[in-house]
Amino acid sequence: MSFIHSAQQYLIIILAMAFAGSAPVFAAQTVNEKNCTAIQNAINKLPPAGGEVQLSTGTYTCTHPIVIDKNNVILRGRGTATLLRLADGINAPVIVMGTTENIPSRATHYVSVVDVMIDGNRANQSSECMGGPCSDQFPLRNNGISIRRCIDCSVQSVVVFGAMSGGLVTELGCRRLRIRDYTSYDNEFDGMAGYETEDSSFSGIYLYGNKAAGISTDIKFNNNKFFDVTIANNKTVGIFMRDSLDNSFTNLHISDSVQHGIFLAQVNHDPSTAATGNTFTGVVISRSGGAGMIANDASCVNNMMVAAQFIDNRQGCISEAASGLVENVGAICR
Repeated sequence: MSFIHSAQQYLIIILAMAFAGSAPVFAAQTVNEKNCTAIQNAINKLPPAGGEVQLSTGTYTCTHPIVIDKNNVILRGRGTATLLRLADGINAPVIVMGTTENIPSRATHYVSVVDVMIDGNRANQSSECMGGPCSDQFPLRNNGISIRRCIDCSVQSVVVFGAMSGGLVTELGCRRLRIRDYTSYDNEFDGMAGYETEDSSFSGIYLYGNKAAGISTDIKFNNNKFFDVTIANNKTVGIFMRDSLDNSFTNLHISDSVQHGIFLAQVNHDPSTAATGNTFTGVVISRSGGAGMIANDASCVNNMMVAAQFIDNRQGCISEAASGLVENVGAICR
C-alpha cells in the first residue's frame, strides 16, 4: 500500500474524529496573518497527502477566493470568532471546494470546512459572477461557499451571510456530501442551492431572511436527505424544487415565506424535469403569503406529505395542478 493511499484512509478517520471534536493533527498549518492569501498559501503548502489548515480568531480579508482543489484538506476556524470577509469590489466567491474550471475535469475528495463565519459583503459588490456577466466564460457565482464536483466532502458549523449570489451552492457532480449545522441569511439569492448533487445529507439547517428561496434545487438533485431544517422569512418561497427526484425532508419548519412554503415544478415545458418522488415528514408550514405547498405541474407526481401542519397560509394548504400529485397522510389544515 502506498503512503498516499494510507494517508487518504487516515484523513477519512480524521474527518470522522473532527465531527466528534477530537481530530488529531496531521500535516497542520496554522494561519495567523489576517488575509485569505495567507490561507491559500497554507493550503498550497500542504503535502500531496493533504492535511489541516487552522485559523485563529479575528477577521480574514479576502481579495480572491480560497480554492481548495486538492484532496484530503480540512480548513478549520474557531467558530463565529473566525470571520472570512470578502473585500469591497472583489466580486468573487469566498470559498471554492473543488476546481474553478467551467466544468471540472476531475473530482475533489475529502475536503472539509469547519467552524467559520463567512461575510460575502454583498453591499459592496457589483456582480453575481466572478470576472464578468454569468456565462460559460465566467462560471463562478459569488457564493459564500461553492462546492463543485466534490465527493465525500463536508461543511460543519458554518455561518454564511451577505453573499452576492447564494449562501452555499453544490453543483456539477457532487456526491456523498455532509452538511451539518449550517446557517445562512441575507444573501442576494438562496440560502442554499443544489444542482447535480446526489446521495448527500443536510442536517441542522437554518435559513432566514434571504432575498430569494431558503432552499433551491434543480438539475438532477437526487436521493438527498434533509433533517432538522428551519426556513423563515425568505423573500420568495421556502423551498423551490425542479428536476429533483427521491429526496426526503424530515422535521421541516417553514414560516413567513413571502410567496409559497414549498413550490414543486418542472423546467419550462419539459415534463421529464419535474420534482417527483419527494417525501416530506414531520412538517410545519405557516403564514406563507401564497399556498403552503404547490405542485405546479401535472408532471410533479409521487410526492408525499406525512404528518404535516399547515397554519394560516394565505392561499390555502396544498394546491395541485392535477389531483393526486401529493399523497397527503395525516396533514392538518388550519
